[in-house]
Amino acid sequence: MGVIVVGVDGSEGAAIALDFAMKEAALRGSRLRLVSAWEIPASVLASVVAGKEFYEEFRENAFKVAREGAALVSGREPGVEHEEIVVEGQAAKVLLDNSADAELMVVGRRGHGSFREMLLGSISRQVVVHAKCPLVIVPSPLLKQPR
Repeated sequence: MGVIVVGVDGSEGAAIALDFAMKEAALRGSRLRLVSAWEIPASVLASVVAGKEFYEEFRENAFKVAREGAALVSGREPGVEHEEIVVEGQAAKVLLDNSADAELMVVGRRGHGSFREMLLGSISRQVVVHAKCPLVIVPSPLLKQPR
């Protein structure tokens, strides 16, 4: 059985990617690996004195997002085996590490447009460059506006 990795972070883009990944896993008979990464940005740490509760809030949110994603899989595609992975770290690196044995990786695209797309640090841009398996970047339906 192959593995399809999908990044989940609670965003609209990730929800659209999860929907695509669920359908693809059902079609292929693949196991779905929901990956939720969390980290506290250095810019936040520089301006906040962070106690244990501060870290736990970020961590717990990542677990919550993974559980919610798993519940969606169970409800919409009950025949699809799945697992949740929650890791502290930079999202693109965590996704890439967890896709080493995957047949496919799926991520969402937020679609900020023009200037913002050029900014370094975009998860989808990083996984495009470094992915070792086929990759699907699922655009938001809002990006498909008539011209």
